[in-house]
Amino acid sequence: KRFLREVALSSAYAQSARVTPVLAERDPGNRWYARGPRSRLTAEMVRDQALALSGSLSSKAFGPPVYPPQPDGVWNSVYSGDRWNTSQDADRFRRGIYTYQKRTSGYPLFLTFDAPTRDACTARRLPSNTPLQALTVLNDPAFVEMAQSFANRMEAAGETPEDQIRYACQRLTLEPPPEDMVASLVKLYRGALEDFASDPSSADKLAPTPQRAALVLVANTLLNTDRALTR
Repeated sequence: KRFLREVALSSAYAQSARVTPVLAERDPGNRWYARGPRSRLTAEMVRDQALALSGSLSSKAFGPPVYPPQPDGVWNSVYSGDRWNTSQDADRFRRGIYTYQKRTSGYPLFLTFDAPTRDACTARRLPSNTPLQALTVLNDPAFVEMAQSFANRMEAAGETPEDQIRYACQRLTLEPPPEDMVASLVKLYRGALEDFASDPSSADKLAPTPQRAALVLVANTLLNTDRALTR
């Protein structure tokens, strides 16, 4: 743990992944760590980070595996009467390392983001980039739930949609967000608010008010951005 902490807090690891002409000339293969790493988060990290951003991540450690939310009908055991009984309270928000694993029926979110099936030894995960990953982050019940919690934090962080969205962007990137990013998300918010106001029944599926439902849509979009899924 001390070694991992030393690496994660080092100036080399904290560098930007941007490649400038000067750095490309001096260290084209990044042998001397002229720039930081750029890689997609692992399957467990994708979920854990979304939980952390939403404020839902449980700090509970140790104990038996848990059953976080997943789409209905995915986990059906053909060999027994076992069922996926979704965990309640803090257990449904525990880190991915505690998620119940079964070789014949893995957790679908992890499999979508290239986690091994555990049928055989895996020396190295090979990351992929597929449309199914984006669809999962946008539609998976667990991610919709995280977006709702994230929207609650956004609403409490500012009086105006601009302030709320700027807060969410800064939570995501850990730096002041570009104004064009904020403007694009504000435009998304206003369009969603107009749609939800004209059709309150669709807003009810996400939040108690059209304003909160529009923030949920923005939060869900942020969780699906390249900045959220890439180190």
